[in-house]
Amino acid sequence: MQPQASGSFPSKIFTLPQTSCWTSSTAFSLVISSIPSINLYKPLCTACSDSLHLLPATMSPDEVIYLAVLLVSIPIGFLFKKGDLRIKQFGGAAAGLVLTLATCHIHTLHSLITILGTWLIINISPRACHYLTLGWTFSYLLFFRTIAYFGFPEPTPFTNAVQLLLTLKMVSLANEVQELTWAKKQDVTSFAKSPLIGVIPKMPGLVEILCYSYCYVGLMTGPFFRYRTYHDWLNQPNSTIIPSWKPLLLRMKMIPIFGVFFLVASHFFPLQYVRSDAFYERGLLFRIFYMIPIFFVFRMRFYVAWLCAECACISAAFGAYPTTAKSRSGGGPTVEYVPISSNSDEGGASSITYDYETIKNIDPHGTDFCVKVKDGMRYWNMTVQWWLAQYIYKSAPVRSYVLR
Repeated sequence: MQPQASGSFPSKIFTLPQTSCWTSSTAFSLVISSIPSINLYKPLCTACSDSLHLLPATMSPDEVIYLAVLLVSIPIGFLFKKGDLRIKQFGGAAAGLVLTLATCHIHTLHSLITILGTWLIINISPRACHYLTLGWTFSYLLFFRTIAYFGFPEPTPFTNAVQLLLTLKMVSLANEVQELTWAKKQDVTSFAKSPLIGVIPKMPGLVEILCYSYCYVGLMTGPFFRYRTYHDWLNQPNSTIIPSWKPLLLRMKMIPIFGVFFLVASHFFPLQYVRSDAFYERGLLFRIFYMIPIFFVFRMRFYVAWLCAECACISAAFGAYPTTAKSRSGGGPTVEYVPISSNSDEGGASSITYDYETIKNIDPHGTDFCVKVKDGMRYWNMTVQWWLAQYIYKSAPVRSYVLR
C-alpha cells in the first residue's frame, strides 16, 4: 500500500514484471510486409512502427495485457449497467471467470480453494469467522507465495494479482457475515432493531460468494470493494438514472498525461538498468539519484492502472451512492440514506446527486504534493488502506501506534 513498500503485500496489488519482449514495432512491420495489398502503404507503416518503438522498451507483455483488460472493461461496464440483477451477477462473474482462466490457467484452482475454504468457515462458525478466515486466507497466501519450494509450478503474475485481491475480499466477507450474526443476536436480546450501516441483508450462499469473488470489476487491479457494495450494485432499481459519462470523463482526463509521463520516463530511465552490472559501477550519488525517476515511473504506472480500474467501475455505475451517504473509499456509506426504489418518481430520482467515493483508489495530486508521509499513505491505494484500518488495525490485540 505504501509507495515505499512496493514489493510487499498488500502494497502492490498487482505485479508488473519488467521482462524483455519481442518489439511491437518489429511485429507490426513484419505483418504489414507480409500482406501484398498493403505494400503500397509501407512508408506510412514504417512511420507508425517507428512511433511504436517507445512502447516495447517500456512495457512488458504482462503490462500490455493488464492495460488491454482495463481498457476493455470500460465499455463493457456500460452494457452491464443496463442489465438486471441476473445479468450483472452471472454475466459479471462469467466475464471474470473467463478472464481468470485465460490468464491464470490451471492456477485458477488457488482462488477456488480459497473461496471454498472461506465458505466452509463462515457456515461452520459464523460468529467467529473473521479471525478464522483471516488465518486461513493468509496461511494459504503464504503457501501460494512459496509454492515453488513444494515442487508445484510457479503461478503466473496474473494469478498473484487475483489471489491478493481475493484474500482481501474473503476477509471482508467473513467480517460482514460476523457483523450480520451479531446484529441478529442483538435484535433478539434487545427486542429493538438498531440501525446498522452497511450490514448485509442475509448470509450469502456459495453461488453468491463465487459470483462476488470472480466479478470482473477490479478482478486483477482493484479497487477493493465489500460484499455489501457488490450487493447494492446488483440491486440497483434503476441504474440508468445514475450518471456515468460525466464522472467518467472527469476521472479519465489525466490518464493520457500519466501514460505519456510513464512511457517517456521509463524510456530514458529503464528499470532493467538497475539490474545490470553497469549500474553498480556508477557512483553512489548517481545510484541514489536514479531512484527518483524510477519511483516516478512506479507512480505513473499505478496511476494509469488504478484510474482505468475506477473508470471501469464508473461505466457500470458500480459503487455509486447518493452524496448524502457520505461514502468512504472501500467502506461505502457512513451514514443512513434513503435508497432509490423502483417506483420512485423519475424526476425526483434524477435530481439526486451521486458520487463514486466508494471505489476511489488513488488521489494523484494528494500523493505527489502531500507534506507528511502519513498523508501520502492515505491518498495511495485508498480502498486497501481502509481495509487495513478496518480489519487489521482496529481488531489487533495490541493497539499500537507503531502498528498503525
